[in-house]
Amino acid sequence: MTVPIWFCVFSNYQPEDGVGPKLEHQLALEPFASVIRNPSLKAANGGHGMVALHTTTDDLYSRLWCVHEVERAIVEEDVEIKASMSQKYINLMVGRVEQFLGLGATLNDCFRAAGVQDDEEKLVKLILQQANGFDGLDKVVEDFRREQLPDIIFEKLIRKGLTRLDGASTSARANAAVVFAACQAHGAGQLQHATTNPEVSERIRLAGLLGNDELRWQDIEVLDLEDLQMTLIRKGLLTLDGASTSARADAAIVFAACQMHGGGQLEHATNPEVRERIRLALRGGDRFCDDKLRWQDLEVIDLEDLKLGQIFRLGVRTLAEDITQLRQSTKLSLALAGEGLGAKGCKTLFEAIAKQKQITDLSLRLGRNKLGAEGGQAVFEGIAQLKQITKLNLNLGDNHLGADGGQAVSEGIAQLKQITDLSLDLEGNILGDKGGQAVFEAIAQLKQITDLSLDLGSNDLGFEGGIVLSEGMVQLKQITDLSLRLGHNKLGAVGGKAVSEGIAQLKQITKLSLHLGYTLLGFEGSKAVSEGIAQLKQITDLSLDLGHNILGDEGGQAVFEAIAQLKQITKLNLNLGDNHLGADGGQAVSEGIAQLKQITDLSLLEFVENLSGARECPVATPWQILILCPYDYAVF
Repeated sequence: MTVPIWFCVFSNYQPEDGVGPKLEHQLALEPFASVIRNPSLKAANGGHGMVALHTTTDDLYSRLWCVHEVERAIVEEDVEIKASMSQKYINLMVGRVEQFLGLGATLNDCFRAAGVQDDEEKLVKLILQQANGFDGLDKVVEDFRREQLPDIIFEKLIRKGLTRLDGASTSARANAAVVFAACQAHGAGQLQHATTNPEVSERIRLAGLLGNDELRWQDIEVLDLEDLQMTLIRKGLLTLDGASTSARADAAIVFAACQMHGGGQLEHATNPEVRERIRLALRGGDRFCDDKLRWQDLEVIDLEDLKLGQIFRLGVRTLAEDITQLRQSTKLSLALAGEGLGAKGCKTLFEAIAKQKQITDLSLRLGRNKLGAEGGQAVFEGIAQLKQITKLNLNLGDNHLGADGGQAVSEGIAQLKQITDLSLDLEGNILGDKGGQAVFEAIAQLKQITDLSLDLGSNDLGFEGGIVLSEGMVQLKQITDLSLRLGHNKLGAVGGKAVSEGIAQLKQITKLSLHLGYTLLGFEGSKAVSEGIAQLKQITDLSLDLGHNILGDEGGQAVFEAIAQLKQITKLNLNLGDNHLGADGGQAVSEGIAQLKQITDLSLLEFVENLSGARECPVATPWQILILCPYDYAVF
């Protein structure tokens, strides 16, 4: 196929020798305008438009004819116009710009350096007839000249801070090296003016995060995009929400993001299986328990094993070994307090535990997990399946169980008929008397139990709670070791008396820990408690907390009379802090303790503060006794 080419130099007879037509006659014919309007030049008709040739021997823009022709071509619709430059011409322009830059030239000076501006008077008349005259011509030609400058000119000007990407040519805005230079000089916001393809733009944006001004596009274009993002993530310079679509689906990159920035990165991952595997490998919902863990270790593990490992907080790299050990062990201990399990997580946990039929000794610390009444039901359903358990340590403190949740937990406990050792912490669950009653009725059914630790502190128990507790205690004749924490409940004297009557029935007990601090006992309540304890003649180890109950002198006397009867006791821990005992009450307690000749271990907590400022211990015994005061420690 041939392409006809027309050179504008041949459109006019220019010798001015009187032979041919005069110049003004030719101008009247508008020869160039006639040609440039020819339909065959239109792009829609397959035309190739106009090419402006730039040479080193003369400046195209110093000829007004040429300037006029450029302007006419630009304003003509659908006529493509481009510049053609030799490498020699480009090198010459670059040299001029560099020279001007070295002399501190302005931006416009640098553009002028790319050519020589020289006015001519020819065609002035014709130009003045055009819309906007010379102003319009200057604007059109200036824009054209700028648009046709080599991209490297703009790269140099941008690096010098003389222009930005929005002031560059169309070609420069699509040139990766120029765009990269603009982002280095003026920030990633320059990308909004770039017309590079999306991958190039993304590569430039990411490379900018490295903050290395010495980098050039040639260094960046050869890097694998995923490798670049992995490097940025491991340096802490990139998070997954700022990564590419492909990176958010890449397992190794997602894993690295979670290692660096935590499990919250998973919300930006797009591969469901990868997201689930990594979620199961996290501990506490946010971090990996093993800093050496890699995706290669994780991707080969069976998904069901990962689920089991996540529930029981097993190691990931050692998961196979840990699961084997778990399935062979009869003892399981899990500390999951404060991990936000909720009712759903609690149910999942117990479903997994129920499958471990060999477990007979279970310890679960589930405090502060916002279980609520629904979570209490989940505990009930889980515990009910643990028929083989003989020893259970269950901490459910501060879970807002309420009366209904407490009742559900109790019903589950009641089914563990073979249990012999139970530690149950329900502190701070707002059980009330109803929930407390459910707990005591359940424990009363555990006829094999000999070791019981029960914490019902801060549960709004009133005197009725004390009464139902007593009724439950009476049925546990086999108990030998009892720890009962009822502090911060409104038992009052009536509730305290009921508790003491129940405990007095436990004739097999040898070790008792009874915490009744802040229960409004008063003198009558403390006297009743003391009389109940006095009946436990067989006891050898006693921890008694009656702090903050306003016992007074008479209460101190009651404690003295009770303690004096415990002839078998060898270990005593007594807290009578803030009870206004006075010197007489303190003397009475001391005299009672002095009669315990067989005692080998004695601790009096906050005892001296009751003695109205006395600084001498009235206990006349040969032992060294630790007295814990509010402000100092003294050994007598």
